[in-house]
Amino acid sequence: MQMNLKKSLFISIAALGLVSAAGVATSQTASAKTYAKVTFNSVLNSDPTTRNVTMTGTNALYNKAGTLRGARVVASKSTVTNLANAKVSTANFRVYRVATTNRGSVYYKVVSFDQNFRGWIYGGKSQSSFAGGIAPYTTFSPTVMSGVNPQLTTYKITTPGTGTDSVTWDAPQYTQYKIGQAITDSTPYANATFKIDQSGFRTREGSDDVWVHITSLQPANTAANGWIRLSDLTPVQTQQADNAIRINLNDPNGKTVKTVDYAVTNAVKGTTLGQYSTTSGLWTLTDAQANDILSQINSGLANSGYKLDSSTLTTVERAALAAAQFGTGNVNIPVVSTTTNTAFSTITPYATNTNASATNNLGTHALTGVNNGVVNAGGNFIDTNPNTTGNQTGYLSASDFNNFTQAQQQTILSEMTTAYNNDKDNFGPAYLTGLNTMFKTAAEGQYVAPSGLNFTNGSAANGSTFTSDQLMSYVRSNPSLMTLQSPKYPQFIVPASGANGNNIQVVWNTINYSASSASNGTIGSPVNVFYSFYD
Repeated sequence: MQMNLKKSLFISIAALGLVSAAGVATSQTASAKTYAKVTFNSVLNSDPTTRNVTMTGTNALYNKAGTLRGARVVASKSTVTNLANAKVSTANFRVYRVATTNRGSVYYKVVSFDQNFRGWIYGGKSQSSFAGGIAPYTTFSPTVMSGVNPQLTTYKITTPGTGTDSVTWDAPQYTQYKIGQAITDSTPYANATFKIDQSGFRTREGSDDVWVHITSLQPANTAANGWIRLSDLTPVQTQQADNAIRINLNDPNGKTVKTVDYAVTNAVKGTTLGQYSTTSGLWTLTDAQANDILSQINSGLANSGYKLDSSTLTTVERAALAAAQFGTGNVNIPVVSTTTNTAFSTITPYATNTNASATNNLGTHALTGVNNGVVNAGGNFIDTNPNTTGNQTGYLSASDFNNFTQAQQQTILSEMTTAYNNDKDNFGPAYLTGLNTMFKTAAEGQYVAPSGLNFTNGSAANGSTFTSDQLMSYVRSNPSLMTLQSPKYPQFIVPASGANGNNIQVVWNTINYSASSASNGTIGSPVNVFYSFYD
């Protein structure tokens, strides 16, 4: 009876105070979940560079220690994993506070170097090392630059101004937290020259992202000392040795990214590196010379972010090197980036003389690229030895004639004048016309090869197709492709008779080819671009 009374009383109370009873039950359920409490929270004062970390992807980032009441996610595990695998240095983090909880867990407060992410992350069970959701990280990897003599090589900032590629930094960008620009505008230092005393690469971006520390020897320019990408510098040409030829390694935009001087012991200034064959009409290098040059080029390009387009020197490149003279010879060789899309189509230029009545009109014909600025052709001259007088008939190339001194050229011209006046049947107007036509016709089949004859259609892979409009858009955006130029060629003229008689003179001409149309094509296969000129 007593038990029934108690049960009835409880039911009545519950019925009369239903809301209160439910509230009590809910409160009892919530109190079952307990939260951690912070027992220690402090700013870290150790060397900041020892507190650079990377995410591991195992823990999310919270606005407070994740086990505290009210903790919410700032960056999910998925986002944190992406940051851990990021290839840009903005994903580097700095630790600046530490906290422990009554459960023995350690949490660190971190901030990304671009300040887009900030919060607390689980860091293991001990303050002696970073663990859990973060790990120690080296943001920059020092290297030793190969192919650079710091005592001889100097550089200028390529595009002075306020852009991120134009200024110097107190540390390579985003390798240290809140370490910014050494200067905000390099315009006042446009003519300043610098030497490199340190180099390395940002770890996330990899070894192709070369940064160097530059210093100026001029006190007025030392404010610009700092870090800058190597690709944002242009080497200042130093004095070329009498026993060396200079090789300029140019990117697709024509910028010289590296200069290599190839020296030969006991070589005499003015002599050529290779040999000329009167039989084949070609300049040639020995395989040993070519391999030695290739080795030096590859060494010079190490850690530069660039490489040769092929594993060997092309026939044109070997010929240009062979014809180069010690002490003065400069040869341009193209290089390509090691980080950009390497799927490309080589452009083959074709030219058409729009003057249909021109003598020896070649019609639409392929142009041959040359690196030398003088037409690759020669002919039979009345005199080929500029050091003595008299008829010494023989073969003489335009390049050889161009390399003679003005006095030496005049010796040959004088002999041509004498022969012209005394033996018009063999060396008169018909002879000069034939000689001039030969040089001009040769020039109409050649062009000075610019850097950038490889068409890359964005990130398109080999086998993908492109239209003629896409190719022409690329050509129009590249001035060195929109207008090609022939190597210069000699023309021997007889001016109107004067007090000195019919003295033969030489003038040098060039031909400009203007791009007019292109073919459709496939990445990986050669493609034609058509040029026109008027004779």
